[in-house]
Amino acid sequence: MARQMVLIGAGQTSASAARALRRQGYDGRITIVGDEPHAPYQRPPLSKEFLQGTADPQELWSVPPAWYAEHDVTLELGARALRIDKSNLDVVLEDGRKLASDAVLIATGGTPRRFPDVSGERILYLRTLADAGRLREYLRPGRHLVIVGGGFIGSEIAASARAAGADVTLLEAMLAPLERVLGAAIGAVCGAIHVENGVRLRCGVAVESITETAAGVVVRARDGETFEGDVVVIGIGIVPNDAIAKASEITVGNGIRVDEFCRTTAPGIYAAGDVANHYHPLYDKRMRVEHFDNASRQGAAAGLNMMGVRTRYEDPHWFWSDQYEHSFQYAGHADSWDEVVVRGSLDQRDFVAFYLQGGRIAGAFGMNRGGDIMVVKSLLAAKATIEPRVLRDDAADLGALLEEKEEPNEEAAAIEAAEREGSFTRAARSGQVREGSVRRFVVQGTEVAIARLNGTAYAVHNLCTHLACHLSSGKVEQGGLTCLCHGSIFDLASGEPINPPASRAVKTYPVREIDGHIYVAID
Repeated sequence: MARQMVLIGAGQTSASAARALRRQGYDGRITIVGDEPHAPYQRPPLSKEFLQGTADPQELWSVPPAWYAEHDVTLELGARALRIDKSNLDVVLEDGRKLASDAVLIATGGTPRRFPDVSGERILYLRTLADAGRLREYLRPGRHLVIVGGGFIGSEIAASARAAGADVTLLEAMLAPLERVLGAAIGAVCGAIHVENGVRLRCGVAVESITETAAGVVVRARDGETFEGDVVVIGIGIVPNDAIAKASEITVGNGIRVDEFCRTTAPGIYAAGDVANHYHPLYDKRMRVEHFDNASRQGAAAGLNMMGVRTRYEDPHWFWSDQYEHSFQYAGHADSWDEVVVRGSLDQRDFVAFYLQGGRIAGAFGMNRGGDIMVVKSLLAAKATIEPRVLRDDAADLGALLEEKEEPNEEAAAIEAAEREGSFTRAARSGQVREGSVRRFVVQGTEVAIARLNGTAYAVHNLCTHLACHLSSGKVEQGGLTCLCHGSIFDLASGEPINPPASRAVKTYPVREIDGHIYVAID
């Protein structure tokens, strides 16, 4: 019988697992089963670029649609998997078919938490492409949205609605948006940005009822205050889709319980992404997280483990949120903290807030500080203990806390007017690009990011193909170059994206390294 991997759930996690399997050389069959009619797509744009109508349709997909046929991956779309036979790993579909498998991945994600006893055409949630399409109809001038829940999804919808010219009332049960994740003080900064952009923000509001009327919706708080709008969007979290695990007698508890190798309690069955309650070695505890980067990286780790490549999933968690003109990023996992240390300026919306537990960084939230957050990821992985006074010092080099500071680029002016060596231009001294690092240089008027991996120097165009962030501010990891803005990873040799959201390759340039210098051919 031909070998086959079955990936249940046609989302980012399964797409990432399939890519990892093929990149690692797995040559058996791969089948992705999903109950939506669409190939795997990225969810982050649904609350941002897609709602605002600025998304490039080609960048919505987890991988280009042609990739599946090119890599012999079968998509079973509009199909629901009911259970897994643990005795032989057959996956039983709702239509009665059985898919034989050697290993199974459950990547079924989650479903929006519903407000009890409420339904109607004007009572919306945002999780799927279809949800986003319905919501987008209301994002225009003259419409009024009432959003229940000031977490990241509610906040992003509010920002997108305002960008489209709609009026917005944002209701949050706690004292500030994002308070549960960031604390009241930092959450208040995020709330102030909404107010500055015209959102009617009300915090400390406990919603008692939601009623659909002929003209719109009425949201009533427990204190009797009412809020009227054309539509209400409810963003109060998701619940894990663990029904197939329960039907298959696999252990669950706030999601499907897995170890650091993505293994469930049933041999040969794995779980990853939003549905997985995983043990994380770095934090020495269990957690279930609902972030795009986790879906991508844990999905890849699961794929490798399914084919016997033992891979511990222990990456520091990281996610981003784009709201108005601001970029929010968070690294780590701090469900509680002893102290919050701020580096930069809250007033100027340019800072990193470090959440400390026992003197160590448990998590960090950055506003317009993507470069700092990428360094924080490395500090988290190293379990670094850093004095608060150093973290507060905005002049201190965070990178120097992890490794020796790079030598200053004393020849910057000379490099930009570098002498030619044939068709190659001298771009840098070899010592300026150390192993595992990346730096920006200008060669014949072109910005390039030069990185070193396994002793070899590579050069790529400095702008990410997703949203034109600077790749030279990124990180060399997983055999590629990670963009700090949204987590896209590019293969350094080919420029091809090996992790979304980027779907287009970045331009690469030939490199020679001669007598302690790096030469790059631009044309």
